[in-house]
Amino acid sequence: MKLSQIAEILNAQVLCLEENLDIEIPAAVASDMMSDVLVCNDSDRILISGLCTVHTVLTAQILDLRAIIFVRGKTPTDEIIESAQLNDIVLMRTEKSMFDVCGMLYAHGIDGRRNLNG
Repeated sequence: MKLSQIAEILNAQVLCLEENLDIEIPAAVASDMMSDVLVCNDSDRILISGLCTVHTVLTAQILDLRAIIFVRGKTPTDEIIESAQLNDIVLMRTEKSMFDVCGMLYAHGIDGRRNLNG
């Protein structure tokens, strides 16, 4: 599914790198604990999180993730947005809960368990 479709499904606001919304994303990881996110080993995932800090962007950078969706109406600071732009990571935000975002994306074919152990 393209990032543009994800944004539409979630009624999400795209905060940076709108020019990259044609990227295909087959899977997602969702957590507010970046240590849990770091066990992912697929770079073609999006990160869904309510943790709105620069550490979230750094975690996405380490894993070469393509986008972050901030849930629960969290709004990143200019520093977070600049960090995402420098690392070519699309940022979005939505008022929806993490639970709702995961359910909506799963219903539209986004996978949650690719190349994970356990």
